[in-house]
Amino acid sequence: MLSMKKHLLMVLAFSIIASCVFAAGPSIDLKTASWDSIVAAAKAEGSITFYAWYFPDYFKEAAADFEKKYGIKANVIIGDQTANFNKAIAEKDMQVGTIDAMIVGGQWVKTTTDLNLFYGPIKNILPDADKFPATAWELQEGVLINGYLAPFHRNQTGFLYNPDRVKDLPQTWNEFVSWINAHPKEFGFCDPSKGGSGQAFVHTAIGALTGGLEKYKGDKEVDPAKVANWNIVWKWFNDNKDKMTITISNNDSIIRLNGGELSMTIAWNDGVKDALSKGNLFKSAKMYIPKMGLPGGGDTVGILKNAPHKAAALVWINFLQSKEQQLKKYKMVGSYPARDDVTIEDNVFDEEELRHNSVPWFPASYKDYMIKEFVKNVLMK
Repeated sequence: MLSMKKHLLMVLAFSIIASCVFAAGPSIDLKTASWDSIVAAAKAEGSITFYAWYFPDYFKEAAADFEKKYGIKANVIIGDQTANFNKAIAEKDMQVGTIDAMIVGGQWVKTTTDLNLFYGPIKNILPDADKFPATAWELQEGVLINGYLAPFHRNQTGFLYNPDRVKDLPQTWNEFVSWINAHPKEFGFCDPSKGGSGQAFVHTAIGALTGGLEKYKGDKEVDPAKVANWNIVWKWFNDNKDKMTITISNNDSIIRLNGGELSMTIAWNDGVKDALSKGNLFKSAKMYIPKMGLPGGGDTVGILKNAPHKAAALVWINFLQSKEQQLKKYKMVGSYPARDDVTIEDNVFDEEELRHNSVPWFPASYKDYMIKEFVKNVLMK
């Protein structure tokens, strides 16, 4: 009788283990498997958990489209950016975490890369990898990512203006300074500790006033010698404070332009496209990238090393990178496609300006330092 009970327990245990293995999907080497095999493994896994902090409406539709196409459930968690990364970092030593994939951008590129948080490289796994600029697989926010993070979208800052009030568009830094002297308080930029468009303006000022941006390329940490003359920048801002308006957010800058308080501001292309589509910005508003250059970049998607559903995560990323989803994302939220083979007819930027006047951000360590120093030396003065 005892022997029979042991036998039944062993059979039950084996059944539970077998069902768990089956639920987890077949064990394959994702880096050498065919794409069809990866899709089959993803379907066996059955779901993916994805963390982001923006585009909730788009991701809701993308998740529904993904499940309809593959039968795989996409659990999209839209949360606070810092909270998302703190959770991923807190789980990094777990054998199996709770996050499969997540959006990566800004200062978190360096932090997560330094912590070796992501599985990869995934560039050679994804079938459409060659449809994206090679540099987008190599470098983000001045940090070498070496194919571990997949390009998801591009964004670009530019001068947003009222064409009825701004006739001669400043193209160089000196022309811009002349313009704000002639039109005091009509140019606004957001507090760089509150939004990336403000960071872009300070970034541009640093390049214009301290000898360019090339010297920062590839640095993992702030080189004190390279920021020693940034006091010139803080002095310029303090000397010109009364001629400019500092807003409290990216959106606040657009609102003030729309309300007539400002004639020109600096903004993100996707924010402007979204405001136009929702009727929150007058239709005649224009945007351009001056010849002196303004920064642009884009966010990526990474798969956690301890992701429970790596195959499904790969299929999800490939889905987000597809031409259909890149175009849908642009139409819904104005986020410029990361693919090279997608043509945008109603882009808020001239394609030539985007190609020639966009400049890359310097490394995130300098951006963090820039924000802190601006707050201390300009906002707190």
